[in-house]
This record gives sequence, structure tokens and C-alpha cells, in this order.
Amino acid sequence: MSSNNDAEIAHAQKHKYPVAVFFIVVNEFCERFSYYGMKTVLTLYLRDVLLFDENDSTVWYHLFSMLCYFTPVFGAILADTYLGKFKTILYLSCLYACGNVLLSVASIPNTLPQKEFSLLGLFIIALGTGGIKPCVSAFGGDQFIRPQQDKQLEQFFSVFYVAINAGSLISTFVTPILREDVQCFGSNSCFPLAFGVPALLMIIAVVVFFGGRGCYKMRETAGNVMVEVVKCMAHAVVRKIEHREEKHEHWLDFAGDKFDRQLIQDIKQVLRVLLLYVPIPVFWALFDQQGSRWTFQATRMDGTLGVTTIKPDQLQIVNPLLILALVPVFESVIYPCFKKCGLLTPLQRIGTGGLLAGFAFVVSGIVELYLEPTYPSIPDAGMTQLNFINTLPCPLNISYINNNQVKWIEINATSYSFERNLNNQSIDITAQLISSPACQQMNLTIPTWTGRIKGASTKAFSVIVTGHNSKLDLMRMENEEPLDKSSTGQPRVGFVFRQDDQVPNQGNITLKAGERIVSFTRKLIASSSLFIQTDVREIDAGTYDVFMALRNGDVVMENLIGNITVVQGGSYTIVAQQSHFNPQLMNLNNNLLLPIEVTPPSSVHMLWLVPQYFVMTVAEVMFSVTGLQFSFTQAPASMQSVMQATWLLTIAFGNLIVIIVAEAKGIPRQSMEFFLFAGLMALDMLLFFYLAANYTYVKVEEKTKVNEKVGDEGKETKVPDHSLSPIKLGTENSKTPTGTENKGFSDDTPM
Repeated sequence: MSSNNDAEIAHAQKHKYPVAVFFIVVNEFCERFSYYGMKTVLTLYLRDVLLFDENDSTVWYHLFSMLCYFTPVFGAILADTYLGKFKTILYLSCLYACGNVLLSVASIPNTLPQKEFSLLGLFIIALGTGGIKPCVSAFGGDQFIRPQQDKQLEQFFSVFYVAINAGSLISTFVTPILREDVQCFGSNSCFPLAFGVPALLMIIAVVVFFGGRGCYKMRETAGNVMVEVVKCMAHAVVRKIEHREEKHEHWLDFAGDKFDRQLIQDIKQVLRVLLLYVPIPVFWALFDQQGSRWTFQATRMDGTLGVTTIKPDQLQIVNPLLILALVPVFESVIYPCFKKCGLLTPLQRIGTGGLLAGFAFVVSGIVELYLEPTYPSIPDAGMTQLNFINTLPCPLNISYINNNQVKWIEINATSYSFERNLNNQSIDITAQLISSPACQQMNLTIPTWTGRIKGASTKAFSVIVTGHNSKLDLMRMENEEPLDKSSTGQPRVGFVFRQDDQVPNQGNITLKAGERIVSFTRKLIASSSLFIQTDVREIDAGTYDVFMALRNGDVVMENLIGNITVVQGGSYTIVAQQSHFNPQLMNLNNNLLLPIEVTPPSSVHMLWLVPQYFVMTVAEVMFSVTGLQFSFTQAPASMQSVMQATWLLTIAFGNLIVIIVAEAKGIPRQSMEFFLFAGLMALDMLLFFYLAANYTYVKVEEKTKVNEKVGDEGKETKVPDHSLSPIKLGTENSKTPTGTENKGFSDDTPM
């Protein structure tokens, strides 16, 4: 007996680690870099470049994700039945790279019809990444001789897992920087580069994978078990309908006239496991919103961190970082501790993970409640907003008629008042200065003004109160106020300044902070020609010195008119005027500037999102990783590809749930939607616990059979087969099922 063992050990030592694995691991790193790098910035591209609103951007993002998890079924059939794994990976990777290149080119302004070709590129990418998803890890496993190299196979999947997370980590950090910190093609951002680098990595992935073609072991196609399963089930249904007089214990037994009894038994066991899959899509509906709703939530928060700023889409890096940290902790510490106490069986872990995902959305909903006061107040349809800005050194009363009601407001000297939800019609307005010593210096012989001012639906306009020709004057600016927060989270700033007859070379406004110089160009002149508006620009948060420039564009350093401080997420209108128009301004520190905070800044810091990411990552470890391990230890070996395909389909259906909720558009506040998903998850887990309570685990016992040939060598390989014997494991004395974990499926979990 010992001599046989010595022979097996000696035989195992002859098998070297397959060189082909190097090409597969590098290929996976590059492909995951490409996929996650592109997907990290995708939601902001859909909103900011293709100009979808947040709901529609969410819909398109999850449509893309859904397609990525529907197509693996067809990729598996293509690989197992027609082309084999190598050709399937190669051909679909080439298609994948073409989709990346098309998306990058389409993101360049004025090249291709941007919206149509961007969506076409995403469709091609989904076909490529989904098609190769079930093949790459399995193809890597094919390179090893089993069971002699099982130890090396386990090491391969560990390295494979590191490659996945390394690609995800690096790309999630890098691509937001390329998107925001690089300017190209006349834009303040550079999506072509943010998409172009992932495209380059995908091309490298194809080249590397093709370069290893001489080292790979190829298996001949042997048909796809999923096709056989569908045929068997369809035949059973047809025979059950046509032969109602027959009596069978199970409806699948009707297929016994044509299909192998072992296949039928295996399908029965698979169906028992798949019943537990019914509630699983809801988990993915919550999990995948990290890249959509949670990213949009981050854009409305303060990302300032010392001298740097966190990008909203960059925060997604928290998930893969925590995954790498938490998986070893759970496997080596937490699970063994609970196991000693007879707690947290696999199904209990999955259910707990689902409840934690719901709790993560409770946390995100609470954060959203704190964010809501910082959001812009947009007038309803048919309504408008007027921002009365008093530039004079004395207070005034303003009365106007709205909805047949007279309203009075008092505005202090050099102050402002926002009047919201006014009818989008010409409004009769009367303004009256309130007498004070400061007003006497203005020498206004006519201290009243009467007239009509009209706004525009859903928009806001500045109404400047000033003096002109010894009269009180009110004038509405031609261009609307920047109510919305910027999509990048940066402050939005625009200037209104009075033309100075005593400074004929007066021109643009220039801001300076250290090495940064930002110029604001003149836009339209108001009808009175007294005040000029500049363009509205997104600038970095901070404090700036403000200069009035010469009309030829040269900066007059001596003409410093003050300084301003702008905060991330805020929208500002800065009124600049000369001191001889307003003598009281001579006594102010920033004596020529009146800053108007049109929309409050983002006062909630972005790091408050970390708790919900942490809870969601713990949920992923308990739900996703455990779910995959449970599925493949509970299913026959012949059905593992079916289990993988079905697991991926649950992710697709989860994204479909998000699409349905987003398209319904019946939820007025984002916080309510987060709480809705949390409640849905709680109900979903109640259903899961009910199904789990009625589930009987199976004990997997290994035996071997010789049934596969590897490559051109003609050598036979022992492959594990699983026979199933039912045991009840839902009690405290339950033991975790023993068997061989199929890491080829469990390691490439969605991040």
C-alpha cells in the first residue's frame, strides 16, 4: 500500500506548474482592469456627456450590467458545444476590445453620433465580457492534471483572484483621475482617455492570451449540459401533458423514456437548490447600485480631504479593498468561531448577508436625509424664481403680486432674498428705499421703482437693485442662475459686474489662487447695459483673489477687487461693482464683491459613505462567496455549469429590478427609494429563511472516474464525481458539507 503512495507522490512530482497559466492570469488582470475601469466612470458619462438624467442613466447602467450577466449562458454553450474555450475567449475578446475602442472614439466630441455609438459600444462590450466570463477561469483549470496537481490548482485560483481584485483596485483608482484631472478636446474632463486606457488594456489582454497559444492544453468540445437540461425538462413537460394517465413520483420522471436516469436525478437535485435562488436577485438589485445610485449620491457630497479631493466615482474602490481585507478574516477567524458555537450554517450566512445588504441601504437612506437640505430648490413646472440682490448701502422694501396675493419683503443693505415658486408670468413689482444716513450719500432723487419682471419656467434669475441717473433701478439679468449642483461636485461660479464709465478698458474677471488662474469671459449684456454677466464655470474649491482684467485679456495685478471662498458643491453668483457707485463699500474688507450663495455647498463629507460600503462588503462576503460555495457543494459535478449560469442570471434579474423601479419614477425622493429597497430586502430574506428551513442539505462524497482526455497528449485524467446522500443540516449539530470547492466559479465574484 505504501509503495503505491510513494509511486503516486513521485508521479505528482514529475508534473511541472503549467507555463500557460501565466498568460491566463495576465489576461484576466488586463480584462478586469478594462471592465471595472470603464464601468467606474460609466454612470457619470451617461449623465454628463450623453445627457441622460439620473434616472435614465441608472436605467442604462443597469441594462448594461444585466446584459453582461445574461450573455455568459450563450458563451458557455458556444465554448462547450461549438468552438471550445480557447477560440471562444479569443474571438469574444477581440469583439470586446472593438467595443472598448468604439466607446472611447464615440466619447470624443464631433466624431461619431455620440449617443448611438456609445450605446452600441456598450452592447458589444457586454457581449464580449459576458461571453468570456464562464470560460477564462475554467480554461485555466484545464491546464492542470487532476488530481495530481490539485494543490497547484488551488494556488492558481488564489493568484487568479488576486489578479481580478488588483485589476479592479488599480482601475477604480486611476480612471476617475483620467476623467476629471485631464482636460481634452475642449472639455473640462477627458472621458476619451478614461475609456481609452481600458481599451488599451483589453487589446493587451488579447495579445497576451493569443501569445500563449502554443502552451495551452485544449479540450475537445463535448456538448453543453445546459442544453441537455433544457431538453430533458421540456420533454418531461410535453410528456406530462400528453400522457396524463401515467403516474410518476416527480414530473421529471416523465422524461425517463428518453433521458438517462442519472441526468434526471441530477436535475432534481439542481431544482431543489434553485428554489433557494428565487429571492437572490433582490440582493444584486441592492449590491449593483454601488456603481449607480451611490455614485450619484457621492457627487452631492464634499470630497475634500486635506490638499486632495476624492472623486465621486473613485469611492467605489472601498469595496475591492475591503473584500481583500475581510475574506481572510471571515474564513480564518469569524466563521471558525461561529462554527464552534454551532451557528451560521451556509444558509444562515446567506440570509444574514442579505439582511446586512438591507441595513446598508438603511444607512444610505439616513445619509440621504442629511443631504437633502443641501440640494438645490428647483422651481416646479410653470413656476419661476427671482433672486433680489440689493447692492445699495441702505435697506429697501419690495412688494409684488403673485397668485392674486400681495407679498412684502424687506432686504437689508448689500444683501439678498430669494423668492421661490412664483407664477411664470409678468409680475408687478414695487420697490421703495428705507431712509437711512447711508442712503443720503447715494443722492437718489427718486427712491422708488415700479415695473414688471418676468421669469421662465423651472429657472431662476437675478434681479439687481442699484441706482442709475439718481433713480432707484431694478433690472433682471438675461441669463439664468446656476441652481443645479455640478455633476463633478465642484463649485459653480458666475460673476455679475457693473460697467464702469470711469474705467474704459474694464474687461473680464480673473481669479488667482497660487499657480491656478481662472478667467471668466463676458456674456450677454443686460438690456439696461449697466450690468454684465460672465459665463458660469466649475472651479476647484478654495479661496481666490479676484482681479478685474483689461479688455485685451492682460491681468492688472493692482486692480484687486477682493477675494472669495467657494466650497465644494455650492453654486455662487458674485456681484462685483466699483466703490464710487456705493460709498459704503469703501468700509468693507472685500469692498467690491457681494457673494450670493445660490445653492448651498455640499456640507456632508463623502467619507460618511464608507459605513454603507463597509456593511455592503460584509454582506457580499457572507452572501455571495458563501452562496457560490453552497451551490457547488450541493449540486452534482455534472451540473456545476448549470449552477454557474443560473447564479449569473440572478445578477441579471437583480439589475432588472433596479430598472423597473427607476423607470416607474413614482418615488419623489431618493431617500425613500433607498428605504424601499431596504424594506424589500427584509421581506425577501423572510422568504429565503422560510425556503431554507425546508431545505435538506446533501453530503457530497467523492469518487473518481476516468472519462476525460487532455489536449493532444491522449492522457487520461481522474475527475471527481459526486454521489449525493441526503442528511439534515439545519440544526445546531449540523456540519458543513464536505467536498471539493469549485473555485473556478467562486473566485470571479462581482465586485
